[in-house]
Order: sequence, then structure tokens, then C-alpha cells
Amino acid sequence: MSDRDPIAQVPSAPLPDELPAPPRLRDYTKLPLLIIAAMFIVGAVVYSRLPDSIPMHWGISGKPDSFWPKSFGSVFFMPLMSLGLYALLVVVPFLDPKRRSLKLSFHAYNILIDAIVGLEAVVFAATLIAAFNNGFDVAKVVLVSVGLLFAVVGNYMTTVKQNWTFGVRVSWTLSDEVVWRKTNRLGGYLFVVAGAITIVCAFLPGPWAFGLMMGAILGILVITYVYSYLLFRSRHPEA
Repeated sequence: MSDRDPIAQVPSAPLPDELPAPPRLRDYTKLPLLIIAAMFIVGAVVYSRLPDSIPMHWGISGKPDSFWPKSFGSVFFMPLMSLGLYALLVVVPFLDPKRRSLKLSFHAYNILIDAIVGLEAVVFAATLIAAFNNGFDVAKVVLVSVGLLFAVVGNYMTTVKQNWTFGVRVSWTLSDEVVWRKTNRLGGYLFVVAGAITIVCAFLPGPWAFGLMMGAILGILVITYVYSYLLFRSRHPEA
């Protein structure tokens, strides 16, 4: 490792006794609960005005290809799913063997939760609008929102500490802190690029948009996987 490598000069991680306490319920962001409550309120307000059939899925062409009859389940599907997803994201860190290390990056994790639930709210709003206006371009709204989510995730991946919950989590990154830092820094940059590509996809024809976005996601997976493996082997040739 070169003496000029800035990563190599970063101080080592705190010893276990120096790590902060594991996350507690009060440490979690509460903004998603407000967003989810707003989703339920909006759904209740517009329920009686909604048509009897609600679009719930859009194909690659950007046109709705699945409609559900209006019911509590169809109208409040997204708010209920958002609530379940929030609960899952709260529970997962308690199962993380490196949860004390994750606490060092808990601001980033809370931003991730906010962004994911925010995306769910945007999709919910777009679905309600499409129920009243069949010509509303839900696919464009979703792609732009997903692109922004990728950019947010990528921005915080460059600084997140070693954990089993958030970041590029493979055996090589979890067993070597330098490999973790370098791989997640690269992954963060790639996610920002993928976010920009996804936003551009919102203005391309459906099949092209889908193919380009999936290609960007697959590219992130392959590049970070191969990079982390090669970096680990270079640092641990005996492995």
C-alpha cells in the first residue's frame, strides 16, 4: 500500500469498548411516520371520489396494465406497505452483529429510511393522480424519484461505517475495513452515476429506459463485487 494512499492514512476504527451504544428506538427518524400518516389521511379524503377501478401496475411501455377494484386494500396498499417497510428498517439494525459500528453512521441510515418512505409516498400520490387521469405519466415520476433515491444512497455510502445493514456487504468488505471503505466509496460514486442515468431514462421510450436502468444497476453489482474481491486478494494473498 502506498504511503500516499489517503485511505491507508485514515485512523483505524475504534476498539469495541470505544464504540457507541447500539441504536435505540429513540434514535430513529420519525419523519417517515408523519409521511405515512399523511398518506393515510389523503387516501381517506379521496376514497369516495376514486373510480371503481384503480391502476396498480405499469408495464415497460409506461401504460397501466393491471387494475384493482376500489377497496380498502387497493387504496391503502401503499401506506400499509410503507408502514411495514419502516418497521422492517427499524428492526433490522437490532439484528446486525455490527450494530454498534452502524451507530457511527446512523444519520446516514436515517436519511436512507426517509428517502425510501418518501419514494413510497411519491408513488402513492402518482397512483392516485393516475386513477383520476389515465394519461398521467406515472413511469416518468417514478423513474425520476428512483434516480434521486440512488443519488441519496450513493452520497451516504461513501462515508458509512462497516456494518451488515447498509452498504456493499460481502464477505471481503465485512472482514477488512480498508476493503469496506474503498468499495463503498466506489459504490457510492457508482450509485450517484446510476441515479443520473435513471433520471435520464425518465425521458426515454419505455423499453430503452428499462434496459438502461437495469444495466446501470447490474453494472454496480458486478463492478463492486469484482473490485472488492480483487482488493481483498491483493491485501490478503494467503486467503
